[in-house]
Amino acid sequence: MKIKTILFSAAGILVLAAVAVVGSGYLRSFGIAGEVEVPTLATLVPDRPDLGQTVRAELEFELPLCRSIEHVVFEPGDGAVAVGEPRIRRGAWKWSRQEWKISGDFRCFRPGTVQPGVLTVELSPAESGTQPELFTAAIPDFEVNPGEAGSGNELMLAGAVDAARNHVGYGWFWLLLLLPAILIWWIIRRRNSRLAVELPPWERALQALGTLREELANHRIPLETGFARLTDLVRNYLEKRFEIPASTRTTSEFLSDLDRKSSPLPPAQRPFLRDFLLAADQVKFAKAPPDTTLLNDALSRAEELIESTRITPEGEEGGEQ
Repeated sequence: MKIKTILFSAAGILVLAAVAVVGSGYLRSFGIAGEVEVPTLATLVPDRPDLGQTVRAELEFELPLCRSIEHVVFEPGDGAVAVGEPRIRRGAWKWSRQEWKISGDFRCFRPGTVQPGVLTVELSPAESGTQPELFTAAIPDFEVNPGEAGSGNELMLAGAVDAARNHVGYGWFWLLLLLPAILIWWIIRRRNSRLAVELPPWERALQALGTLREELANHRIPLETGFARLTDLVRNYLEKRFEIPASTRTTSEFLSDLDRKSSPLPPAQRPFLRDFLLAADQVKFAKAPPDTTLLNDALSRAEELIESTRITPEGEEGGEQ
């Protein structure tokens, strides 16, 4: 009986100690929530691939336990195409911090130099009530070997994409932290139990515009990325607001739809969209130099577009019903 009591007591002490360690680390993470450093340059594996070979861009950094990665956008440079979606994995736990690993695969479709790309990382807000934080890391340019032609009449094909599931091995000792994990989950649920009302598309779009303005003002993203982000933002808003497939159509297809009589977009906003989308395509595909004045004007016009197409309560002036 004494042995059983001793064992239960020892188990209880271990659980309490684990709760104290994990809980104190989590609470401490709120004090360092703003201390985030995301590398500005991703690493490539391999750094000089053969034509058709899969290349992986990787990014590793630490975050306070109270913060996490919300979303990743992976944009390879000219000369390469993405393979699948970027992967987000957790690494080692370090009391108040957690390692994170981001990787994205792409393939090169021509020999020579592949231009730099961009990895955009969206982190959860540092404080409640604030906007998510965005960081960008460059995918460096690199050279692609043309490869050797195979002998005979058979062509060599690129290898298949490895579709293995992401897996992070934490070790058997994580089982001892099951109870603390449940406790932390409960604390997080309580902390995030404030009304999580789904914002309408115009409110989400206006918040995203504000974040984009701040990133551009602080020179944290290049103008080219600003044009691409604003284009996606406007397309996504129109798709959510009017239920039109704006994000899945080419610019010419979308502009053709705008000219139809059945188009739900107000006629006053169509010239702006046409000029802006064509200018954005010039920057994105024709490598035209980005224009700061044009981008700032596009930001203001995009805000006018959203404000003029938002749904307002009956009787309130402005917007469309």
